Amino acid sequence: MTTEGTSLGETDVLIIGGGPTGLAAAVDALRHGLTVRIVERRAERAEYSKALVVHARTMEVFERLGCAEAVQGLGAKFRALHVHTMPGRARTRVDLIARRWGDTRYPHWLSVPQYEVERALERRLAAAGGALAWSTELVALAQRDDRVVATLRGPDGVERPHTAKWVLGCDGGRSTTRDLIHVAMKRTELGVTFALADVTTGSDLAGDEGHVVLADEGLLLIVPMPAPGVWRLIAQVDAATPALDAQGWAALVTRRSGFDLQVRSMGWSSRFALSSGVSETLRRGRVFLLGDAAHVHSPVGGQGLNTGVQDAHNLIWKLALVDRPELAAAQREPLLDSYATERHAAAEAMVRGTERMTRLLTGRRRVVFGALRRVAPLALRIERLKDMLGRGVGMLDLRTDGRPRLANPELERGVRLHDRITSLYPTRLRWNGEDLLVRPDLVVANPGELPHLAEVRVDHPGSAS
Repeated sequence: MTTEGTSLGETDVLIIGGGPTGLAAAVDALRHGLTVRIVERRAERAEYSKALVVHARTMEVFERLGCAEAVQGLGAKFRALHVHTMPGRARTRVDLIARRWGDTRYPHWLSVPQYEVERALERRLAAAGGALAWSTELVALAQRDDRVVATLRGPDGVERPHTAKWVLGCDGGRSTTRDLIHVAMKRTELGVTFALADVTTGSDLAGDEGHVVLADEGLLLIVPMPAPGVWRLIAQVDAATPALDAQGWAALVTRRSGFDLQVRSMGWSSRFALSSGVSETLRRGRVFLLGDAAHVHSPVGGQGLNTGVQDAHNLIWKLALVDRPELAAAQREPLLDSYATERHAAAEAMVRGTERMTRLLTGRRRVVFGALRRVAPLALRIERLKDMLGRGVGMLDLRTDGRPRLANPELERGVRLHDRITSLYPTRLRWNGEDLLVRPDLVVANPGELPHLAEVRVDHPGSAS
C-alpha cells in the first residue's frame, strides 16, 4: 500500500509522457521561460522505433527548438519512392528530392527512428536545464480555478502531489490523462492488420529509396532506415497469420515484390490491428491533450509523430502569452480554446486522410484494386501529383484555421525569412509592402488578433532590419 509523500512542488507546466510530443513541449516551454516538470511511466527509453519519418514542417519546428541539426544528423534523406503495381511490370520511381518543394530549408522526407528523435530532444531538454523523470506515472488529477493538483506515483511506489498551472497529456493512445478528465475517443476499426519488422539484409537495393508494393496478397511497404542494410518492413496480413520469423519475412517479400532481400537477422517486430480516432475535445479546463492522447491513426504517410510535435508547438506559446499583461483579459480564454479548435481540426483532417489512403491501398475489392493498379502509374507521371509527395506530405501547405504558414524564402545565402522572426512572441512583420502579424508557430494571424511584442521589417529579399 502506498502512502502520500511530501509535495513535489509547483511548476507552470506538468507534462505527462516522455515521447516526442512531451519532450518537444518541455523544450518549447523552457524556451518561453515557463517552469516544467515532465514525467514518463516507462523505466527507460525503448530501443525500437514506432515512427520513422520526420517531415519538413516538423523540421522547421525542431529548428525553432534548437535541435534540427541534431535530428538531421541522426537520419537519412529519403531519396525516392518506388511504386509496384503489377507483377512483371516495371515499377514507377518518384524522385522525392527533385520535387518542387519551394520555400523550405528541409526539402526531403527524413528517415530517422523515433528513439533517436527522443534522444535529441532529451539532450536539448538537459541543455535548457530540464530533466525527464522516469518510472513516474499519473494516478489522479484535481482541477482548481487557478491550478491543477496531480498525484504522481514515483519509482519508489509513493504517491506525491504536484501542483501546476497547466497539465499536458502526452501519454499516448491509452492516455491516463484523457481518462482522468473523462474525455472520450471514438475509434474506427479499419479492418486491417499490419505486421512490422526491422530486418538487417544483404540486399543491394538502394539504401535511401523506399518501395510500395500493391500485391494480390496485400500491401507491402519497404522503408529504408539510416543504418546501412537495415529496413523497416510493413505488411498487410490476415489477422490469423502466425508471427513471422526472419525467413518468413524474406519469403513474404519475395512473393509480393520479387526481391531477394537476403534477410540476415530480425530485430524489433510487432503486429497491430489498425484503428483511428480523435478525442472529442483536446481541452478540459487547465488540462490539454496532445499527440496520440488526442488522435490515433493509420501509419500510412508517417504523420503521427509530426502531428504531435506540431500540437506542442501550437500550444506552448499560448500558455506563455496568456498571463502576460499585454493580452487583454477578454482574449485569454479564446486564445486557450484556439488550441483545441485548431488542432482538433488538424487531427480530423489527418485521421480522415490516412483512413482514406489506407482503405485505398489495402482494399481487396477486385474492381477497385484493379483500377488502382492501372491508374497509379499514369497518375505518377503527373508532376503536380508527384509534387504532393513533397510539400503535401511534408505538411508545408497545411493551414491552421484557414491561415497559412508564413512563407520562408531565402533572403540571402543561408538566411531565410523565418530566421528573422522571433520564436517567442507574436511579431509584426513588414515585408515587401505587406503588414503581417506572425505567431510564434509561424502561422500568419489576422491583424489585431494578438498584441505584437516584436517587430521586424524586411524591405526586399536580401535585407532585413
